[in-house]
Order: sequence, then structure tokens, then C-alpha cells
Amino acid sequence: MVHSFGTAGAFACALAAAAAQPSYVYKFDAANAAGVDGTIQIKYAAENASTATITAALDFSRVNQSDIVAFDNNCTMDAVTGWKWHIHTKWNSTLSSDSFKQCAKAATANHYDPLRACGPVSEYNAEPECEAKIKDYACNPGSYSANPLACEKGDLSGKFGAFKVADDGTVKGEWTDEHFPLPSESTETWSIVLHAMCGQESRIACALQTETEGEVDQSTPVQDSPNQSTPAGCGV
Repeated sequence: MVHSFGTAGAFACALAAAAAQPSYVYKFDAANAAGVDGTIQIKYAAENASTATITAALDFSRVNQSDIVAFDNNCTMDAVTGWKWHIHTKWNSTLSSDSFKQCAKAATANHYDPLRACGPVSEYNAEPECEAKIKDYACNPGSYSANPLACEKGDLSGKFGAFKVADDGTVKGEWTDEHFPLPSESTETWSIVLHAMCGQESRIACALQTETEGEVDQSTPVQDSPNQSTPAGCGV
């Protein structure tokens, strides 16, 4: 009986710890997302934290270059050299991941930018105040490290770099963002859009954010997140 109570208590503590670390996943299905398969997971350090671990495990091996060119003839390079990735603010598709026109501006809008860092694709780029700042927008890992306000909150490739696809067609990576949008900022229409770098940064694949519990089954091992405080009454 004591063992049963101990097991139940440990389970309750595990649930409490998971609830205290909000987690979201963007899942790409190759059948709908122009051949892109896999996930991008966001796991927060705590319930109201701005620190989040971002883990990507994506497979681009089924992406067809000719399909990209057929969709956007401004994609003039022989191959995609990388993929930019951003949080967008809108979702119109009936699917949880999609491609091409369903990832266009009309369907997914622009980058999440509540503090008005004002890149060319900021959600506020039509406002006079923002329009005046666009020419000076310079978000890259170095500028973001020095000044988090240099980047739109949703400009993930600006903060951490574009995805570079390995020889086997995959992308695997993990990053920690100490200034990620708070869980309370998140909406049900957030998506991550993947832009092919091929002469034109074409919107090719996109996935809707969904809330999840614990770790997502990804093809790349996920490192343990930083140690967190233990909920009251739970041992370690």
C-alpha cells in the first residue's frame, strides 16, 4: 500500500512538473507540407518563463525542387541553400500542416513582432513608425545576443540562423532562447513557416502550433532541459 501511494505521488509530481513547463509542437507532415516531415518543439523552462528550449528534427529529403520552382519562378537557383523559419500570426488551413499557397501571406500573415523590431515582414510593417525602421533591421545571432530588441520575437532564423540541411536531407538542432514569447502571448493561430532560400525566400511549408505534454517523439535525441525547481511536496 505504501508503495502504491508512493507511485501515485510520484506520478502526480511528474504531472505537476510537466504542467509547470508548457510545451508546444509544430508538426510537419510530408504528405501535406511539400515533402517536409518532422517537428519543431518549444519547451518552456517554467510556466511564466521567457526562456525556452527549441528542438528541431526535420527531414527535407522528399522536398521536390521542381515543385518549388513551379510554385515560385523567382526561385532561380539550382538548389535550395537553406531554410529560414519564423513564427507567423495567422492560420487558415483546415490541416495542421500545409504548403505553398496555404503558407502565403493571405493564409499565415507576417512575423510575430509585438515589440516592433520591424523587419521587412513584421506584422506591423505597414505602420509608418515601423516602415521607417525596416531599412535598419539587422537581426542575426550576433546582434540578438548583444541586444534582444534587435530581432522580432518571431524571427527564429534571424536569432539562430537558417536551417542548413545535412547530406542525408535532415536538420537536427537545439537552441535556448532566453527571450522567447511568453506562453501567455501564444495564440491558437500561430504557425511556423519555412522559407526556401533559392534566390527568393519562398514560403513553402508551414505547421500550426499545438500544445503538448512532455517530450515529442523526434528523430534526434533531445537533451535534458535545465534543472527546474521541484513542485512543493515532490522529492527528487
